[in-house]
Amino acid sequence: MSNVTGSGSLRAGPAKVEMKLRQRSAFAVQHMMAAASFSRMCGEIEIANKGQPLGNFFDAQIGAVSATVMLATASLESNVNEYLCEPEQVFSNLSGESPHTLVRLLEQKSILEKYQAVLSFRGVPEYPPGEPPYQDVDALIKLRNALVHFKPEWHDEQELHRKIEGRLKGRFDINPAIGENGVFFPQQCMSYGCSMWAVNTSLAFMENFSERSNLPYRFEKFASRINPEIE
Repeated sequence: MSNVTGSGSLRAGPAKVEMKLRQRSAFAVQHMMAAASFSRMCGEIEIANKGQPLGNFFDAQIGAVSATVMLATASLESNVNEYLCEPEQVFSNLSGESPHTLVRLLEQKSILEKYQAVLSFRGVPEYPPGEPPYQDVDALIKLRNALVHFKPEWHDEQELHRKIEGRLKGRFDINPAIGENGVFFPQQCMSYGCSMWAVNTSLAFMENFSERSNLPYRFEKFASRINPEIE
């Protein structure tokens, strides 16, 4: 998505036209479209190989699930950053340079800290960290971080991987090709269920945030393109 603004002037007599256009791209929707596409790809792989012994298709699923998780989280971050690109509108209760100063102070904060700050400075109660939808998104971000900063662990001596399991197990269906024979992370969770959950969790949080903060929700008109399920 892009925002375009412009200005122009017209002078009578010898024709003279001046025009200036500015464009700013936004990627929250683009990231989510890509995440949904990878989720559907994962579903197609899982369905096509139903009942088959574990094979090379699982490598493709790992790629599709990882891409979905990373892009869905990128959409979450891009979304709040896009709000913060308009400080005067988001923090209209602040005056002078205060909105811009606040945005600069938030630049190094985490994704959820930014969302909480926007709510707080708009006079809206923050999300309780131990409850949905904050808890769901926090689990998704932890999964993204575990994939991006992956640290190998012996399957019979898991520590960090066991913590990831504790946050995620039961939230979605595991990969049927792995079944109960593998560890939850990073094997069972590489599933179509996980990819759908990642997209739906992100979208649900951003829609809830929009309603809570009274800020625009940018994804509604793209519903068919951000659907993570095979139709």
